[in-house]
Amino acid sequence: MVEVSVIGITQDRFSGLPIIILGNEKERFAVPIWIGNWEAELLETELLGAVPPRPFPYDLIRELLSVFGGEVERVVINDFDKGIYFAVIEVKRPDGEVIRIDSRPSDAINLAVRVNAPIFVDRSVIEKASVIPLDPCEGNECQEQWERLIRELFEGDEQSS
Repeated sequence: MVEVSVIGITQDRFSGLPIIILGNEKERFAVPIWIGNWEAELLETELLGAVPPRPFPYDLIRELLSVFGGEVERVVINDFDKGIYFAVIEVKRPDGEVIRIDSRPSDAINLAVRVNAPIFVDRSVIEKASVIPLDPCEGNECQEQWERLIRELFEGDEQSS
């Protein structure tokens, strides 16, 4: 398994659907995961640090886990089949037992971001999915490469139109 982080959220220029971009700086790859509009909006709200007037469902799940003594150990994007990603949320109970809960990646990522849990992608998913290799880079050059990737692949190049 390889740990990844949320690089950004963009919109597919063909389908109009939101895409979460997960990436790994060390191994230099990005994984685009298409998600629903609502899930993208809630993730973006959290990433921007906005505080909703009432808890969103992922905030409610975070609070329920806390009240009952559970802790999200990690989220794993564990399968890719027929264009669909699958995930599990690994939750440690108060007695130490770790349970694996089947989840959509968008829900698992939304929860992971809220509880600061690590996100992993199974190597088999990297081998099967639409992983985008990135060039080696250093410092600010890496951030520029992520931004260029999002612009070129998903938003299109409006300047050349």
